[in-house]
Amino acid sequence: MFRNISVIGLGKLGYPMAQFLSSSGAKISCYDKDLELVNKLKQDQGAHLHERGLNNLVNNNNDIIFYDNISDCVRDAEIIYVTVPTPSKLDGSFSNEVILEILNEISLEIIKTKKPYIININSTVQPGSIDDEIIPFLESKGLKSNENFYIIYNPYFVALGSVIRNLEEPDYLLIGSSSIYAAKKITKFYNSLYKNPKIKLLKFKEAELTKLLVNTYLTTKISYSNFVKNICKDFDDISDLRVLESVGLDSRIGTKFMLPGGPYSGPCLPRDNLSLKKFCLDHNIQNSFSDEVQRINNATIENLYKVVSNLKNNHKIKSFGFLGLGYKSNTQCFEESYSIKMMNFLESLNIKVFYYDPYLSETFNATRVKNFEELTLNSDIIFLSYIDQHFNPIVQVKHKKKIWDLWYHFSDSKFNKIFHKESDFEKFSDISSDSSGNIVKLVNKVS
Repeated sequence: MFRNISVIGLGKLGYPMAQFLSSSGAKISCYDKDLELVNKLKQDQGAHLHERGLNNLVNNNNDIIFYDNISDCVRDAEIIYVTVPTPSKLDGSFSNEVILEILNEISLEIIKTKKPYIININSTVQPGSIDDEIIPFLESKGLKSNENFYIIYNPYFVALGSVIRNLEEPDYLLIGSSSIYAAKKITKFYNSLYKNPKIKLLKFKEAELTKLLVNTYLTTKISYSNFVKNICKDFDDISDLRVLESVGLDSRIGTKFMLPGGPYSGPCLPRDNLSLKKFCLDHNIQNSFSDEVQRINNATIENLYKVVSNLKNNHKIKSFGFLGLGYKSNTQCFEESYSIKMMNFLESLNIKVFYYDPYLSETFNATRVKNFEELTLNSDIIFLSYIDQHFNPIVQVKHKKKIWDLWYHFSDSKFNKIFHKESDFEKFSDISSDSSGNIVKLVNKVS
C-alpha cells in the first residue's frame, strides 16, 4: 500500500491527476507556485475545469493536502509526479526550464534528507531530454542517478474535457525507465490502482519518441480525413461522411478520428507535430511527412476562410455566431482554436461576430451572449465549433437559422437549415416535429 504521493503542478492535467491518484487511498501532497490558482482550487475544488467525473473524485473523502513549498510537499513522498508546462520554443522543440526549476528544489531536499526519490515526469518532453538534460542536471548537484534519485518518464495520453475518463481507462501506460527498482515500484503502484493494466516499459528515448508518435499519428488521421473531405466536396452524389465511415470499418484503420470536420487544434497535437519535425531535423532524418500533414491542416483552415468569404459575397451574411469558441467541449482551453482564427478573419471582413461558450470565461473581441437563443437572434448563420451535449437538438429554436454543422452533430435535428459544406447552403430539407414535440429525422437532400 502506497501511503504518500506528491504532485507538482496543478494545472489542467495536474489537478485532475492529483484527484485521480487520491482514489488509490494514498495521501496526495500537492504544490503549485501559482498561489492564486491554489486558492481557487481550494475554494471551487476544480469546478472551473469542467472535467466530467472530477466532482466524484473530489468527494471521495481521500486526502489531498496543499503545500506552499516543494520541500514540505515531497518530504514523505514515495513517488513524485511532475506535471508542469513544457512550452514550445521557436524551433518547435520543448523547453524543460520549468521541470529543471522543480528538480533544483527537489535536489536540495535530497541533499538535506539523504533520501532517494522516485521522480515521475508526466510532462511531454523532447526525445533525448531525460538522458541528455534532466539526469545530467541532477548529477551536476552532486547526486547519482539510480542511487540518490530515480527518474521515470510516464506521460499520460489525455484530452482536455475527458481527462478523468482517460486517466481511469487508459489504453495502456507508457513508462520510460533505466532502473529495475523504479520500474517495479511504479508497476506495483499501478497494479494497485488499476485492474490488470497494460504497461509498456521502454528506455527513456523510446518512450519520449513514442509519446510524440502517438499524437502525430492522430494528426495524420485528422488530416487524412480532411483530405478525403476535400476530394468529395464538389460531388453532390458523394458523402464524405459515409465514405470515411466505410474506410474506418477496416480493422486495420479504425473509425476513431475518421470524420470530416475541422483541422486539428488544441494544446498538444499541433506542437507535437512540430516537435517531431525538429527531432528529425536534429538527427538528419528526412521527414516530408510532418510537413504534408501540417500543409493539409493549414489548407483546411484556409478552406474555412474561403467558405466564409463566399457566404459574405454570395449570400450577404452580415453577422456570424459561434456555438462554442474553444478548441473542444468541456474545457476552458482555446489554444490553437480554429474558431478563434475564423473569428479574427470574420472581423477583418467587417462581419459582426457573436459567440456562446459555456466553458470560456476569457474576453474576446467578439460579442459574448448569455444563451443560445440570444445567439440565434443576433446571427445570420451559426457555426458549430465542436460536438457537445449542451448543443443537442432538444434546444428550442424559435427563429429559422442556418446552421453550419461541420461535425455532423445534428444529423437528427429540429434545426431548420443545416449544411456541412458550401454546396449544401441552398439545398435544405424541411424539418418538422410531431405533435408531442419529438424530433423527426432530418433528411439532407445532398446526402
